Amino acid sequence: MTQRILSAMASAPAKVLEGIFAINKPQSLSSAQVIRDLQIKFAESKTFAPLLEETRNAARENGSKRRRVSKENVFKIGHGGTLDPLATGILIIGLGRGTKHLSGFLECKKTYETVVLFGKSTTTYDVAGKVVAEAPTSSITRAAVEEQLVKFRGKSKQIPPIYSAIKIDGMKLYDYARTGKELPRELESRDIEVSDCTLLDFWEAGEHDFRYPAEQASDEEKATTKKIMEGVTATKESMAKNRSEAKSDILAAKAGENSLPPAQKAALHTHPLPTQESEPAQAPAARIRLTVSSGFYVRSFCHDLGINCGSWGTMAALIRSQQSDFTTLDPAPEGFVTALTYEDLDAGEEVWGPKIRPVLEKWLDQHPPGSQPPAREAGGVDNQGRNNGKSFKRVKGIGGQKKSWNNKERDYSSPQTRRRNSSSPEA
Repeated sequence: MTQRILSAMASAPAKVLEGIFAINKPQSLSSAQVIRDLQIKFAESKTFAPLLEETRNAARENGSKRRRVSKENVFKIGHGGTLDPLATGILIIGLGRGTKHLSGFLECKKTYETVVLFGKSTTTYDVAGKVVAEAPTSSITRAAVEEQLVKFRGKSKQIPPIYSAIKIDGMKLYDYARTGKELPRELESRDIEVSDCTLLDFWEAGEHDFRYPAEQASDEEKATTKKIMEGVTATKESMAKNRSEAKSDILAAKAGENSLPPAQKAALHTHPLPTQESEPAQAPAARIRLTVSSGFYVRSFCHDLGINCGSWGTMAALIRSQQSDFTTLDPAPEGFVTALTYEDLDAGEEVWGPKIRPVLEKWLDQHPPGSQPPAREAGGVDNQGRNNGKSFKRVKGIGGQKKSWNNKERDYSSPQTRRRNSSSPEA
């Protein structure tokens, strides 16, 4: 009797795991590189062997003309909201049928912790850029920051940074910035909502370890940035020519990238912080928690806060601490799930397998095969876009005296030329 049961269990088909989970993205990696890393890791695993077999069978049945499927492009997989390389934290991943449910995660509210370093502005509004302007910080006090934070709460409009994935006339803003082309028209403001904007820590000069970038922008870059900030535009004729030339260059570069070996691709999508100044910035810094709507740019917030306080501001650190039911906290508060980490992946399948399996099995129970994804789906927002009322405990992350931002970086070979990642809204 027992032998028959064991034989039946052995002959039963293995469960195909797919759905939604989250990974805690390390600093310096692009979101696209995280997807590649997961493809390679999952393709070699026993946990996702049934999904791999199903994917290959479906390709054969559909008469797929793809000549060869590499390990970095095996599964149908995507993410629910890009994080810049500088940022860490929650990156929602859709695997298999889960990719059809990602749109709701793009629209749901997200919680961040960011550090604003006052006194200088950069090309990218963060410490990964080049310094383009500086101003005194004597007006920056705890009281002044708290007074200005009140003005950011609620519904308002925000102008996105030039280094973003928003398109103008079919071309992304970061491509205009990277190629030095001027914008054909002013950046349009976007409707955003901030439901929480709380000062967690305020540090005077000498009380923190955050540093400005060492590299100064050239006079040409400063002039270009100034024009972009002011919304200055060139003639339609010259811009039409510039856009055409820039698009050709960008498409050619991307086509070349697709033929590179995985290690070289990884190097292109790994962005270590550029050289920072040798000493901590002699300027105030503030750690702020934000819960925001879709379309919100934390870098723009840091820039705007600096201006509102009578100086400049740049983003020195960013953690996406919560999105939907996923959190960076371990252990997770009741009702939340701790995101998978790169440390889990590096430790092997015996560590990450038992962590990801129950998350995907729960998703499968809620979304059986044949079910259709709703128009909007994400914990934290209902079908009318209202917050579902889940509370979230204060996240421990960036606080403390003499705090630095030294998250562990992946050991990829350094690219010959550092490229800025294409980035969707941080929110």
